[in-house]
Amino acid sequence: MRGATTGARDGLSPKMRRSQAKMKRRKKGKKKNIVLVIAVACVFMFTPAQEHLMGFWHEVQDEIMKKLFRSFEYPIEVEYTLEQNIEVVNAASGSVAKFTQHVSLPPQRTSAQTFDTHFEYQTGAGKDPMSSMPLQEVRSMTAYLGGQEVEVPLDGSSRSKADAIEIGSDDILYWPAQGSGDDSCSFGPCLRWESTLQSGETKILRIEYEIWGRSFTWWSTGDIPSKVPGKSFAISESNSGTFSDIDERGGGTYALNFGNHAKWNARSGIAAQKYGVWAIDGTDNSQVIPTANAIRASIDSNKQDNVFTFAKATFDWLRENVPYDVNAPVDGSRNGPMCLADALGDCDEQSSAFMSILRTKKVPTWYEFGALTGITYEVWESHAWANVMIPYNDDWCEDNQVLLDSCFIMASVDVVNSKWLLHTPTAFTNYIEIPSNQGSHINDYYLSLSGHWTPNALSRNVHWATVSGPSMPSGTFTVG
Repeated sequence: MRGATTGARDGLSPKMRRSQAKMKRRKKGKKKNIVLVIAVACVFMFTPAQEHLMGFWHEVQDEIMKKLFRSFEYPIEVEYTLEQNIEVVNAASGSVAKFTQHVSLPPQRTSAQTFDTHFEYQTGAGKDPMSSMPLQEVRSMTAYLGGQEVEVPLDGSSRSKADAIEIGSDDILYWPAQGSGDDSCSFGPCLRWESTLQSGETKILRIEYEIWGRSFTWWSTGDIPSKVPGKSFAISESNSGTFSDIDERGGGTYALNFGNHAKWNARSGIAAQKYGVWAIDGTDNSQVIPTANAIRASIDSNKQDNVFTFAKATFDWLRENVPYDVNAPVDGSRNGPMCLADALGDCDEQSSAFMSILRTKKVPTWYEFGALTGITYEVWESHAWANVMIPYNDDWCEDNQVLLDSCFIMASVDVVNSKWLLHTPTAFTNYIEIPSNQGSHINDYYLSLSGHWTPNALSRNVHWATVSGPSMPSGTFTVG
């Protein structure tokens, strides 16, 4: 995850990097399994009745993908305490810097984003909601600054700048309601730290989050074990709706707010000139539209309008054709078209490519941001991934007595970590994108440091670490 700051050098956490040893093992595994791919190709090339093999091909395609990509281990449930350190340094000689740093207040994430219900069932007495499942509960958020400890409430209450907590003579903390003014955050609830740095001075805001998390799958036919919740009402190719069903779900708001905007999140400045103005661009004729058309053409003709099938094919295509870039640019991020053109991308770049392709068909997609770790919870990195809205088909909705308007899923898709419609608590969510004008909230979220200082004087470093835990009372599972 990378974003610009106003005149500051933003020293960001390192990207998710595979070690050389892991890369070598992965390449070795590919060599061993290339025989399987060649064998399947030969069957198609030298068997006259190729159309009869299409059913067989779809059955073995997922097995081939498993052979080509390594497996991952995740906890079913976990409890831990996560620490975020934000270090700001004024390196200018004889110059005072004044700045504001904002930090998104993390959501209480559920299997329906942040909503309490999944579906509404049609009953004789009216509507009967089905509760969503909690996936991330942030039980406390505590800020430490200048020797003081401040509990930040996560119950929706706010504290204005006029009522800010003073820490010494130069620092204040407050958490305003969402708004458009200079003393609030447009993208959602946030903690704001206002401070003054003398020449050569360093300050650190430390935040501790006490977290409980759970894995969840929205995919009914994947290789996720049954002990991971979600499969009882999950989606697949067979019960997915089509592109035309999207407008009839959720009152059409997801189509209106996300799907109908082919261009999303405009950037500016040198970074935009180098890496593309629109982070998501479903109108790009050089890379995005041709890729989307090729992916759709590779799907059986009777399934080309199936939202699940098209989205999953896009996910698989990116996994096969766009490697993770361990040396992705740090002065900006490639947009979707450039990620496809370079055939390289890190987490947010591949997410932008995935969402660019889906928006050519007006499939609602949006960003999720936070931090990512592995099964040991020893190393954390900033991270970004995608969300997608997929409707169930009318027959499934009617058979299950689900009201058509509520008959859809909103699910996570993490391309670079091979997580298709899968949430794992190794990802900490501190922001899920909400609707805005052409994705403007994303820039507001990224531009977290602002103020007045000598050019190139201020630098910032963000570090994540586990300070207690993890506790995994229900064990783990493996995908791959």
